[in-house]
Amino acid sequence: LRYAENRTLLVQNDCNSSVALYMGTRLFLTRNGFEGTLYPLDFSGDGLFTPLSSQVSVGRVTSAAFVSEGLVLVIDGKVYVYALEDHIWTPAQGVGSLMTEVSSLQCCFSTEPPCTAVSSTVLVYNRGHPVQDTNVFLSSDGGFQFERFALPPTLQVRRRNGNLVNILSKSSCFQKVLMTCQSSFSYVTSDLNLQSDVFSLRGPLDRVHVVQPPGMTGHLVIWSLRSLFYSPNHGQFILPLKPDVEGDSGVFPGPDVFLQQVATSENSEIAVLTSKGMLFYGRLSMDAVIVQMKNLTDFSEQAVLMFSSFGDLLVTQPIEDPSTGGVDFDHCLIVVQQQLSHLVPLLGTCPVEVLYGSFDRGVYYIDMGDHLYLSAVFIPAPLSQVFPLVTVTDPHLLAFQAVSKEDGITSDGNTKYTLSIKLRQQRGAEMARDSFHHSSLDGGISTLTVDVVGKGISCKDMAPLHAYINVRCPPGKHIKVLRNVTACTKGTFTQGLLQNNYSYTISKNIYDPEHLRQQNSAEEDLHVTYSFVEYQCPLLVYYDALWLPILELWDNGQFVEFVPVDFVLFEVHGMYNYDYLQSAGSARCVSQPQTWPSMLAKQPQPDPHTAWTRKTQEVEGAAVPLGDPTWNRIIFPNYNGFYIFKAIVVDPAYSFCELSTTFSVYVYGAFPKEQIDSGIFLAIFLSIFVGLLLSGFFLLR
Repeated sequence: LRYAENRTLLVQNDCNSSVALYMGTRLFLTRNGFEGTLYPLDFSGDGLFTPLSSQVSVGRVTSAAFVSEGLVLVIDGKVYVYALEDHIWTPAQGVGSLMTEVSSLQCCFSTEPPCTAVSSTVLVYNRGHPVQDTNVFLSSDGGFQFERFALPPTLQVRRRNGNLVNILSKSSCFQKVLMTCQSSFSYVTSDLNLQSDVFSLRGPLDRVHVVQPPGMTGHLVIWSLRSLFYSPNHGQFILPLKPDVEGDSGVFPGPDVFLQQVATSENSEIAVLTSKGMLFYGRLSMDAVIVQMKNLTDFSEQAVLMFSSFGDLLVTQPIEDPSTGGVDFDHCLIVVQQQLSHLVPLLGTCPVEVLYGSFDRGVYYIDMGDHLYLSAVFIPAPLSQVFPLVTVTDPHLLAFQAVSKEDGITSDGNTKYTLSIKLRQQRGAEMARDSFHHSSLDGGISTLTVDVVGKGISCKDMAPLHAYINVRCPPGKHIKVLRNVTACTKGTFTQGLLQNNYSYTISKNIYDPEHLRQQNSAEEDLHVTYSFVEYQCPLLVYYDALWLPILELWDNGQFVEFVPVDFVLFEVHGMYNYDYLQSAGSARCVSQPQTWPSMLAKQPQPDPHTAWTRKTQEVEGAAVPLGDPTWNRIIFPNYNGFYIFKAIVVDPAYSFCELSTTFSVYVYGAFPKEQIDSGIFLAIFLSIFVGLLLSGFFLLR
């Protein structure tokens, strides 16, 4: 395998910079930062799969990206996944045409599903074609299976004269960042709600690289051969990066010079190596700036640039080892702090003494209506005029308020400040117009950054503070049913009886296996074994009572509140011999109401567990939703027996969580059913009564 372009490129894993792919005249994959001898990456290395025909000796790789558990490459227009652990090649399925590019951004701060979903999202597409002719395919499983992703028609019209040069996935809900180019580029979301300014790309139309610095989800470095930009918020706001030289109004990187390599670190650092051997170093912040450090006179065009684990720079280049047939990589260490001390003019002292927050690198969750409070300590150097700045990568998702107050004097006589930050979901925060916030029911991920404006390059060891905010369901949030009166506490059943394989029978006349509440749909009685482990003791309900279960909201083992919003119930075995206090008419519905049969009818394979949820709930439902706001209740028939109910919260504005709970109910107190028909019983009674009258009449005579 070889890189299709006549230069070298280093592709690093966003979550582990020691895992990287060197792309040049040959490809080398390392998992330890290029330590030790490496051998070229090829298809025949494991002997398990050879995707190229025997007539082709070299595969041209146009693009590569790390995903959650592997490496996705575009080789001769075809997409393959290489497993890092098993060293197995797998061809991607569902890609209907030849591709040139692959894009994937990694979420590194959590192993929860919202984060892993981001890392498993992969896009492949054609670069350099007009938007209307571009084929885009999306994978949600790490690149194994793709489906066609249709670009919005309005985007195709709006950018008909531009060529697509880069696409990257933004979040787990697959909102895309698009960049179109015809000597310029801009950020455009797939729904066209947002578009950045247009930025010029110097030189001929070429590849645009988009790099997400490690540990900085939502921060992007965008570069081409002759242009360098930085965005702190997914591309919505873009800053050009160039050396901070007083009186220098020239363009970067200069005439007859192009950018060779760009490297980033988890400490918000950036390094740039040009084709002339010029090395630049900088910090990624709202006042991002780079400075020229030194000229590398002994580097080759095969050299690549990377940060070490200690924050220093490594210029790495391959050296052939004839004795083994492998390749060793030579590392040239550049101590950043030492180079900064030799700059002319000299850098000033760092204007910040302390910037600390216990939330740094932490993962936090915000549900609908919830607030999150964070704080940081900031101590400026004497006589400095700097101040902390709070930013979020997705302001359309996350709203915040930040207040800085004096909080005493240090032992050195410096003023100490406490920065208090209050965060909540932008939707409902009433801090921006309604069209500004995201309307998705799935939430999203945003990175909070606290940095100091004006600190410049001199604060080498003063990295910004980052917190990763999941605006979605907290992992520990769930609901329970209030168990105030149970059949065990009242002596109807004992725990031992229910635990000893207790079973009961549901008549075929009162249940529908399809949950459509259709009579005579069951062919036989249903025998149910009671699960005490799952349901514990059943709630005890009198048959003639208007009943409503009381749901409790819990979060990480702590009671939060009684659920105050709508929920729906269904009996898991399909029992339908109960009714609701309110009907569609009594609820005064003015539109077609939602009912269980109508919701199940919308599904190809009806499933009550998924048919009616917060995502399918309409603004006005029927009389079926329960809860205190509806005053609706369950009416039981003249029947003694078990019900296994599942309750599902359906209010879409209450929580991102799919809140549900399953519990058992035992209904008691119903009179036994009459064994003799009432008409026959009346005839017998009248016959006996008349007989007694006649007997008395004849006896009196």
